[in-house]
Amino acid sequence: MGRPEQRERDRKRAAASCQTLDAFLPNSKRKKNAETAATSDEVVCSAEQSTSLCQPTPAAEPQQVVPIPAAGVPSRGTESVAAASSLESEIDIGNIVSGCKTEDDFIANVKSLPIAEKYSLLKNCSPPATFQFPKTYTGGCNRSFQHEWFEQYRWLGYSKKLDGAFCLPCVLFNGSSQSGNKVFGALVTRPFRTWQKKSEKFGEHNKAQYHESAMVQADQLVQSVERPEVALPAIVDARRADNITRNRQILKSIARAVLFCGKQCIALRGDDEQLHGDGNPGNFLALLKLMAVSDTVLQEHLESPAMRCVTHMSPQTQNELIDVMGRHILLNGICDELKEAKFYTILADEVTSHNTEHLAICARFVDADKNIREDFLGFVELQRITGEQIANKIIVFLEGLGIAIGNMRGQGYDGASNMSSDRAGVHGRIRQVAPLATYIHCSGHCLNLVISRSSSIPAIRNVVDQLQSCCRFFLNSPKRNGLLEHIVETNVQDTEKRKALLDLCKTRWAERHSAYQHFYQAYVHIVEALQLIGYQRHLEKYGDGYKDWDTKNRSDAQQILAAITSFNFIICFMSMYQYLSHMSGITVKLQKKARDIVAAHSMIDEVREQYKTERSKVKDNFNKVYQQSVRMAEAVGTEPQMPRISSRQEHRCNTPAASTEEYYERSLAIPLLDYLITSLEDRFSAAVATASTLLGVVPSLLCNPDLNISLDGALAMYQADLPSPEVFEVELRRWKKRYMNVEAQARPDSPAAAIKQCDRDMFPNVFILLQLACTLPVTSCECERSASALRRLNNYMRASMGKSRLSSLALLHIHYPKEFDFDQVVNVYARLHPRRLELDSLIRS
Repeated sequence: MGRPEQRERDRKRAAASCQTLDAFLPNSKRKKNAETAATSDEVVCSAEQSTSLCQPTPAAEPQQVVPIPAAGVPSRGTESVAAASSLESEIDIGNIVSGCKTEDDFIANVKSLPIAEKYSLLKNCSPPATFQFPKTYTGGCNRSFQHEWFEQYRWLGYSKKLDGAFCLPCVLFNGSSQSGNKVFGALVTRPFRTWQKKSEKFGEHNKAQYHESAMVQADQLVQSVERPEVALPAIVDARRADNITRNRQILKSIARAVLFCGKQCIALRGDDEQLHGDGNPGNFLALLKLMAVSDTVLQEHLESPAMRCVTHMSPQTQNELIDVMGRHILLNGICDELKEAKFYTILADEVTSHNTEHLAICARFVDADKNIREDFLGFVELQRITGEQIANKIIVFLEGLGIAIGNMRGQGYDGASNMSSDRAGVHGRIRQVAPLATYIHCSGHCLNLVISRSSSIPAIRNVVDQLQSCCRFFLNSPKRNGLLEHIVETNVQDTEKRKALLDLCKTRWAERHSAYQHFYQAYVHIVEALQLIGYQRHLEKYGDGYKDWDTKNRSDAQQILAAITSFNFIICFMSMYQYLSHMSGITVKLQKKARDIVAAHSMIDEVREQYKTERSKVKDNFNKVYQQSVRMAEAVGTEPQMPRISSRQEHRCNTPAASTEEYYERSLAIPLLDYLITSLEDRFSAAVATASTLLGVVPSLLCNPDLNISLDGALAMYQADLPSPEVFEVELRRWKKRYMNVEAQARPDSPAAAIKQCDRDMFPNVFILLQLACTLPVTSCECERSASALRRLNNYMRASMGKSRLSSLALLHIHYPKEFDFDQVVNVYARLHPRRLELDSLIRS
C-alpha cells in the first residue's frame, strides 16, 4: 500500500473519531482549511443575525456525518436525528426564544411564563446521559455539546430544537442587570454553537453582573418551590406574620382594658399617665399593668415596646378604640337590625348635664327574632330646646345613620309643649316628614301625673308635705338619722323588715310608693325618735348619748311629731297608701322594654276597673282602711276623731257626717277614687284610641264571640304598609280559624306574644299589623335610663369630656351585655386608623 492510500485511510479514521485532521494535511492545506472554517463560522453568524433573533439557520439543520471535510457543513448520525425528532415535544428552552421577532417579544414571552414552567425549565432542560448530541464540523473537526459541561456550569441548558446552549437563568429572567439595562446575545436570545470557543464564552458569561443577578433570582425561585419555608420571601412573610400576630394580641389586650373601663363607667385617665411613675396613672394604665402579670406579650410591650412612638396607649388611641367599639361596631350593628326591621319608633327626652342640654335618642323596633327592642342610639347636644330645633336635630341624626325618616311609625315623648304640640312641637314637625309617625304620650309620665295630681285634694296635699318634712328632717342630718337607725336596730331583730326612711321621689311613683312603705313600717320608731329629740323621752331605753339637742332641733321635732301623730294625718296617709298601691305594679310593668301598647292598655283598663269596683263598694272597702288607721293611731296614743264642722268653711272639707268613719269616707275616700277614675280615662284616652285600632289582630280578642272589634281604622291608616291589603279579609279569617280550636288560655293575648306565632309568609298582612302594634311606643323609660347613665358617666370629674367620646362611652355602658369580637375590633381599627405598627396582612387587605 502506497503513501497516499495510507493517508486517506488515516484521515477517515480521524474523522470517525472526531480527531483533528490538521496533522495529516500539508501546511498549505492546513492554513487554507482554517481560513475556510473561520469564513464559514462568520457566514453562519451573519445569517443568524440577518434572520429572526432566535430562528435556527439552515446550516444548523441536522445532517448525516460525511467523512469528506467540507468546511462549515454540519453532519449528524441517523440515530441522533431519530432521537431529536422523538423529543421535539419535550421541555425545551428553545420553545421560548424561537419565533421572537423583536426584543420586546422576547421579554413579553418570558414574563408570561408561570412559576411552575420556569421551575421545570431550570430542572429539566438537560438531556439524559444516553443522549448523543449532534456533531458539527467546525474548526477543522466534528464538534458537539458535551454532557460534562452540565456539571461544570450548573446554569447551562441545551436546546434540542435549536442545537445550541443557553444560560437558563438569564433567559428566564430576561438577562436584566441590576441597573435595568437589557443584555441580549448568545446564551440568552440566541443559541451558542461555537463549541471551540466554549471555554472563553462560558468564562466571560459566568463573570457578568447580569448573570449573577439572574442566578440569585433562579436560586430563590427553586428554593421557593422546593423549600418554601427557607425562601427569603417566605422568611420575610413569616416574620411579618409573627409581628402582626403579636401586635394584634397587644391591641386586643388594650381594647379589653378600654372596654372594661367603658362598661364599668369609670374614668380612663389619671393624674400622672406614666407606667413607671410614682403618681396615679389612671384606671386604664393601671388595668394594663394588672393584665400584664399574666400576659407575657403585653408585659414585654409595656416594658420595651417595639416602636416607642407607636404604643397604642395614648389618649388618642383610647378615643379611637372607644369610637370603633361604640359607634362603628355597636351602633352600626343596631342600625343594621333597625333597617332590616324597616318600621321603628323614635323615643326622645331632654337631660341637662353641667349646664349643657342633651337629647337622648332611642329607637323601638321588632328584630329578626321577633323580639321587641328599645335601644339607645346616642346623645345629641342642644343649643335650644324649641320644638323646631329638637325636630331638626332628630332628623339630621337619623339621616346621618342612614335610617329612612319615612319608615317612622311612632313617636314617644313626655307631655311638654315643645314635644307634644301638633303644630310647633316636635310631634307636629316630625309628622310633616313622616305622616304615619303616631305620637303617644309616655304612659309612665301619664301615670305619674295621675298620682301627683291627686294631691289637689287638700287633705292629701297636706299629708304629702308633712311626709316630706319628716323624711328630710332625718335624712339631712347624720346625727338624727343615726338615732333613728339605732332605735330600729334596738327594737327589730330582722332589720330588713324595718328599713330606713327614703326621700319622696318627685317623678317616679314606684320610688315614692317604696318611701310610703318604709314610712309605714318605721312609723312607731319615727315617733319615738321625735319624742326623744323634742321631749327627752326614752333616754333610759336608748342611753344618754342622744340627749344633747339644740333648740332648733327640738322645735322642729315637736312640730313634726304633732303633725304625724294626728288622726287626720294617719287616716289620710293610710287611704293614700292603700288606694294608690294598685298602681305600684303597673308602674313597674310599663317600664319594661318588651311591653306593647295593647298590653299596656289592658293593664291600665284593669286598674281603672279595680277603682270602679272600689268606688261601688266604698263603704265596705273603706271600713278596712279605717280600722287599720285606728290600730295605727292606738300604737302612738292617738284617739280617732274628726275635725270640727262649722257652718261656714272654705279652705277645708266641711262635710256633714254622723261619725268619724263616715266623715272621712265622704271627704276623703270618695273624692280620691272619683279623681283617679276620671284621670285614668282622660290621661290614657289617646293611647286607648290607638291601641283599639289594632286590637282585632290579637287572637284572644279576635276569637272572643262577645267582642266585635273593627280593623277598618288600622287598614285605612296603614294600607300603604300592607303587602296585599286587598286580600286582608281572607287572611284574617284564616288567622282566626287557626285559633278557634285552641283553648282560650293558650291563645296569645298581646301583639308581642302573637307575633312570635305568626308566620310572615303565611300571614303577611297580619304580621305587618302585629309588627306595627309592637313598634308603637308605651313609655320613654329607655330615655330616662339613658339620662341616668349620662349622670353616672359625665360626673363632675369628667365634665370636660368631648361629645364623640361621651356618646360612644354611653353606648358601651348602656349596652352592657353586648359581647365584642376583638378580632373584628382590631380589623376595623386597622382599616380606619392605620399606624406604623402592622396589624393586618397586605395580601389579605
